[in-house]
Amino acid sequence: MKKNMIALLIMFFSIILVACEPETYYFKNNPRNNEIQSVELISHYAVNISIVESDDEMLDYYFEYMEILEILDEVKIENFVSEFSKIEFFQGYPHQNTPNGTGVKINYRNGDFLIITDSFVDEDEYGGDAILYDSDGNFLIYYGGISWLQTFIDLIDELFSMQVD
Repeated sequence: MKKNMIALLIMFFSIILVACEPETYYFKNNPRNNEIQSVELISHYAVNISIVESDDEMLDYYFEYMEILEILDEVKIENFVSEFSKIEFFQGYPHQNTPNGTGVKINYRNGDFLIITDSFVDEDEYGGDAILYDSDGNFLIYYGGISWLQTFIDLIDELFSMQVD
């Protein structure tokens, strides 16, 4: 009887732990990796930042809040894509409704672009989100927040001459 009870408790806690795992996304599975035209290091400081629960509350992209700091050398793009594809993104958590901070802008041949920034909006550290926009800045897809932001910062520091604080 005691062994059955212990087995039941182990199964119960295993189910609870697995149920709490967020859905993940890796860009290695993204079919648009072959469509990348350029990668830019940017600074994007927005107003009206808030933490949202759903994609319905995402803001469109405001180009006037962006400054291009550096354009990645074309010979480094393949290396960037290879390393960026290994970064894990968590989906399903509250997130910022717009990019904020220093990050990268990945430009696709059709004009769409992906923004990933590293700044946090408050002490709860919401940030590091990957957001896809169309060429006019209209919100398309929220991919998730970076699971380990330092990996992204290290990638930027390795490939761009400008370093992220």
